[in-house]
Amino acid sequence: MSVSTAAPARTICDQLPVLGRDVTVPLVTGGEVTYAALDYAASAPALQRVWDDVAAYAPYYGSVHRGAGYLSQLSTDLFENARRTVTEFLDCRDDDQLVFTRSTTDSLNLLAAALPADCQVFVFETEHHASLLPWKDARVTYLDAPRTPGQAVETLEKALADRDPQGPALVCVTGASNVTGELWPVRELAAAAHSHGARIVLDAAQLAPHHPLSVRDLDVDWVAFSGHKLYAPFGSGVLAGRADWLRAADPYLAGGGASRKVTRREDGGVDVEWHESAARHEAGSPNVIGAYSIASACKALTDEGFDNL
Repeated sequence: MSVSTAAPARTICDQLPVLGRDVTVPLVTGGEVTYAALDYAASAPALQRVWDDVAAYAPYYGSVHRGAGYLSQLSTDLFENARRTVTEFLDCRDDDQLVFTRSTTDSLNLLAAALPADCQVFVFETEHHASLLPWKDARVTYLDAPRTPGQAVETLEKALADRDPQGPALVCVTGASNVTGELWPVRELAAAAHSHGARIVLDAAQLAPHHPLSVRDLDVDWVAFSGHKLYAPFGSGVLAGRADWLRAADPYLAGGGASRKVTRREDGGVDVEWHESAARHEAGSPNVIGAYSIASACKALTDEGFDNL
C-alpha cells in the first residue's frame, strides 16, 4: 500500500485569509458554533491584507487635495496612486477616466445622470436592480431574459436594429450573475452595441472578484463595480471608462473638490468653473480609505493570480 506525501491543496483562506473566518455565533439551542458565511455573492468579507493596509495608513489620515501639510500630501498621493492601481487592474485605455464612488449602484446612477439628452437605454429584464433602475430620465427598452448566451446577443442585435440610429444609446449588461454564476458574453454584446452606434456599460460587481477584467480587451465603454464584492470594506465603488459624457455632464454633486474656480457676480449669484477630470464627480472630502482599500484588494488578487484563485 502506498501513501501519498503530496501537500494538501491550499484553500482560498490559506492564500488570502479574510476577516471573520474564525467568528463564532450563538445557536438558538444554546452554545456557539463557527459561522459558515453562505452569502459571499451579496457581500464578501474584507481580506486580512486589505485591513492591515488600511490600519497601517490610519495614523497618517489627512485631507485630500485640500492641504499643504505632510499628512494631507501623503493622503492625496495615496488617493491618486489608488486611482492608478485600479486603472491598471481594469486595463483601462489611456484616455479613460476613473471616478471613485460609493458602490456599483452609485456608479450607475452617476452615469445615468451624465447621459446625453434623449438617450435610449437597453437593459435586460433580469438585471440586478443597480443596473435596471437608474435610467429614469432616459427612454428605456427592457429586453426579454435570454435563455442562452447566444440568444442574449441576438436579442440585443434585434432591439438595436430597430432604434433611431442618429440618437445616443447605451446598453447596460451584467458580467456575471450572483444568482446563477452565469458568465455573460460581454465582448460579443459590446461588439453588437458598437456595430449599431450604441455604447455599453458593464456591471462587473460579480465579475471583477473572480476573473481578469480588461476594459480594453472587452471593448466596453464603462465598467462599474463595488469594493464590498472585491473583498474590500463597504462604502466604496468605481466607475471607469469614456471621459466625454462625464466631462459634458453637470457634476453629480455640487460642492468643493468638483469646482476649479467660483466667482461672485454683481447680481449676487456665482459663476462656477468645474473640473474636467474625475474630480468633477467626486465633490466633498473623498473616501480615501475606501479608495485605498479597493486598490489594496486589486493588488492582492493580482499578486495571487486569478488562475491560482
